[in-house]
Amino acid sequence: MKIIRQSSLGNIQVFSFLLFSATILCTLISNYFFNIDYCAKERIYESKEVSTQFFHHFHLITSFACVILIALQLAFWNPLKLNSKRIGKRFRFNDRSVFLLLFTLLWYGATYCLCYLLKRILDDKTCNRTHNSVSGHFLFHSFYFIAIPYWFLTIGRLHNKQMKEAEKSSSSTSKSSNNQKSPKQKISKDRIPTMEPRHELRLIKRLLTENIATFLMIILYGLYTYSSYVNLDKTWVDGFHSLRQILYGLILSFLSLYLLLFVTSKCNNLDKKSSCFKLVLSLAGFWIISILLLSYFNTRIPFKKFERVLFSLCYLFLIYFSVYRSKNLVESEKIKKE
Repeated sequence: MKIIRQSSLGNIQVFSFLLFSATILCTLISNYFFNIDYCAKERIYESKEVSTQFFHHFHLITSFACVILIALQLAFWNPLKLNSKRIGKRFRFNDRSVFLLLFTLLWYGATYCLCYLLKRILDDKTCNRTHNSVSGHFLFHSFYFIAIPYWFLTIGRLHNKQMKEAEKSSSSTSKSSNNQKSPKQKISKDRIPTMEPRHELRLIKRLLTENIATFLMIILYGLYTYSSYVNLDKTWVDGFHSLRQILYGLILSFLSLYLLLFVTSKCNNLDKKSSCFKLVLSLAGFWIISILLLSYFNTRIPFKKFERVLFSLCYLFLIYFSVYRSKNLVESEKIKKE
């Protein structure tokens, strides 16, 4: 309980590392004592109509739609009630949310490049006629199963931090105006408002209860969990992947999540230009490594032209936020303090 009160995001990072370590250990033990290179069912390869393909991928499409809807809701999410109506009118948080959401999306894109590369390097065609070495389904579903709570807590924390700073600035402004009206009154140093330490469990409770829109997010996350479970169950039961391929997909997912949480924990102040630049450079380095590895092994980038253009636009927004928006945020904070 003490760990949770200190940092729930830190707990998620530790949890992802434990999952990564446990999956590696499970893979090593299973490799020596069990047969993990078999299909639960022999598949029949036949051409399918478009309607049949849509129904076949229905749960995957549902999970993907839930991720998009949750991301859109988080981009406009104001989870905590503000004590002052004046603060509520000035309050803007969407750009920070969008930065975090797009950063995670692009991070997953680079991770999938590695997944696509490993499929060809390992050259495991068990349960399929083509390269099938790493399960992309298990990579996707397990990644966003943890990434969505990470979004929820990170954006909620940033919202709580900015709200406290706005309320502190508002209270100090009102006090200064009162002091101008009564100059004889002296301000004691002990009466200067200070930010109270964050109580983690209390903050999580507020994030879950103070905005009714959060209930919709919880429903979407529950739907994502259910559709992911059904899709992953079909992936195994219908013989699309062997246990080895499933474990490899989970290992890559948990490793990517741990690195994502590690990088963002080191550069967690999105008001500072230096933190934003470090995140943008880390993301660029991850993509450069992935593309160089794909090029070295003569493997194409696993995205269509539209997806590449979309990723490029998302990255341009991250650069814009780092160069211009973070600078404006810092300057506005200085003006408030003055």
